[in-house]
Amino acid sequence: MQNLFEIDNSYSQKRDYKHKKVCLIAAPWIYDDVTEFRSQQLGLGYIGAYAEKFGHDIVSFIDPMLDGGEYIKKPIRVRGRIAYRFGYSDEHIVKKIPKNVDVIGINAPFTDSRLVVYPLIYKLKETLPKVKIVVGGVLATTLPEQILNDTPADIVVRGEGEIAFSRILNDEPIEKIPGLVYRNNDGSISRTEGFAQQFRNIDILPSPGYNLRKIDKYINWSPRGDKSRRTLSLVSSRGCPFSCQFCSIPEKGQQWRPFSSERMIKEIDWAIERFGVNHFEFEDDNFGLNQGRAIKILKHISRLRKRGMKIECSFPNGLMIYSLNKDIVFLLKEAGVDIAYLPLESGDQHILVSMNKYQADTHLQKTKEVAGYCAEAGLFVSCFVIIAYPGGNIKGYRSLKSEWEPYVFESEGEIYLKGEDEASFERTMSYCKSLKKIGVNGITPLIATPYPGTELYKICKKFQWLVYEDDCDVLTTTSYAHMKPEYVLINTPWCSRKEAFQRWNYAADIFSTYHNIRRYRGDKGFIDTRYVSRKESS
Repeated sequence: MQNLFEIDNSYSQKRDYKHKKVCLIAAPWIYDDVTEFRSQQLGLGYIGAYAEKFGHDIVSFIDPMLDGGEYIKKPIRVRGRIAYRFGYSDEHIVKKIPKNVDVIGINAPFTDSRLVVYPLIYKLKETLPKVKIVVGGVLATTLPEQILNDTPADIVVRGEGEIAFSRILNDEPIEKIPGLVYRNNDGSISRTEGFAQQFRNIDILPSPGYNLRKIDKYINWSPRGDKSRRTLSLVSSRGCPFSCQFCSIPEKGQQWRPFSSERMIKEIDWAIERFGVNHFEFEDDNFGLNQGRAIKILKHISRLRKRGMKIECSFPNGLMIYSLNKDIVFLLKEAGVDIAYLPLESGDQHILVSMNKYQADTHLQKTKEVAGYCAEAGLFVSCFVIIAYPGGNIKGYRSLKSEWEPYVFESEGEIYLKGEDEASFERTMSYCKSLKKIGVNGITPLIATPYPGTELYKICKKFQWLVYEDDCDVLTTTSYAHMKPEYVLINTPWCSRKEAFQRWNYAADIFSTYHNIRRYRGDKGFIDTRYVSRKESS
């Protein structure tokens, strides 16, 4: 893994630098109608806490979605339609920044954040022209040059931000800090090598800025819209060693780095005692990769429940199927997981291969095995299914089956598989029906989305399958649970936009479908439930 680097606590004593006054700002959000959920800003919390270790002062931590900001909306035009910006205005944000601030750090967690972050950066520079603006997050990692070309920001951090941001604050020569794209004095743009440095041992990190973030307010509304419980968002591990072509995580094939089970258990106990938390929402990309560690954490939560504590946990990003065994499945049930999401993705093996899905050859067999464990444990389960996947590059995969021949094509010396056509979709639906017979409760259908920076996006661009080629006004992420035809952004010869939407509707009609956000019920508005299926909310 490139640029892995650890800094010990004595690092701050080795350099002579001015301790900076820092303002951290979370991006406003974009929704179609109302705020469905809001982030607890874990990333900014870690950034701020680590900067404090070097004596820097976080003078302001601004989340425009708090204190009523989540109800303030303003229409913005995106490609082909209108959406809404949610959160306090840019002017309001600027007024909350102390005048003596040295550096502003902005978290842009999604590609779509540019629709609200770019105007904010202009307003910040207009008001505070001498203050250095540093941008991080998924947007910064995937489209760093775009940020500097389209805004007056000064520095963009590609990848995990703690080390890079602190080295910037510590006045290190910017050209020696890996993972940066920055503006020179003459206005030109330069880039340092690779991604930002990471920690091999993430236990070295301090807790994620509980002193900086308004935890009492965050826990009343979870990142998945749950208001019925007191929810704390946690990350117990970083990275994912796999490289699914559709994945929006910018740094694929990372070294997976967990917090120790001992640290996570202490954090869980502290949150229960300090904030009365009764629901832990794990945001990991791959919680169970180390099964022994996962078992220790789940056993601890299970023991607390057996002592009479009414606590629960959830894994809304899904649980990798190959990380599950019978013991873990039963522990998930004992730990109060009310619904487990399994990333099936497709019931057609050639589609799994085109996605570069881990262990594609045995994925469907393993899924049925795990589904059986879940049924035996009485664990409620929904499977993620990606509808209308367009296909992909299969370089390095040599076990092509004869029945896949109609899907194989070559371009510039590389082998590709065409994506989902009607026959492939029917195979996936048939497979999902077989899971239902085993005991799986439903599916969570998602239409393939070409996030900029992914292999999927590059392939769609190469073959002109994008409905809109990326620009600053393309909205890629919308409401997964309330799909509309205009949300479909891929159009292939074997699946048109219209067909993709029809397939999504068909899947949602014949199966109970579960989405881990609040659901809309007509004139009754949004209802605060944990997980409600389309059928149950109609």
